[in-house]
Amino acid sequence: MSQLKIRFATPEDSKDVVELLSTTAGNLYDADILSYPTLRVLAAYNGSGPVVYLPSQCALILESLAVRPGTAPLEAAQGFRDLVKGKELLASSLGIKEILFLCQDERVISLAERHGFERISYPVMRLKL
Repeated sequence: MSQLKIRFATPEDSKDVVELLSTTAGNLYDADILSYPTLRVLAAYNGSGPVVYLPSQCALILESLAVRPGTAPLEAAQGFRDLVKGKELLASSLGIKEILFLCQDERVISLAERHGFERISYPVMRLKL
C-alpha cells in the first residue's frame, strides 16, 4: 500500500463529500456544518482520487467554571448566564456556530440546559498539541 497524500477539498469535491458524509455509518454527521463559515474539509487521496474526507469547524470551548466560595447560587447562576452571553458574542464575531461546555457538575449542567445547551451522549476526544 502506497502512502496517501492530503489536500484541501475543492468545490468540485462538494457532491462527493456530502454523499460520503451522508452514507458513512456512525460518523455523527451534522448537515448544518455545510453552512458554517469556519468549515474546512481535508481529503486524503491516492492516484484514483479521494478516499477519505474529514471536515472540521472552529468551535468555542468553555472550560472550568470558577465560582468564588460563598457566592450565592442565584448570583453564580446569573454570572454564568451573563458570561455565556458574552461568549456567544465572541463566537459570533469569529464566525463560530457552536459552543461546547465541558462540565460534570449536574447542577451546572441543569442550568446550562435551561439556557440552550444540549447534552451530547457520545465521547469527546482531545488531542493536545
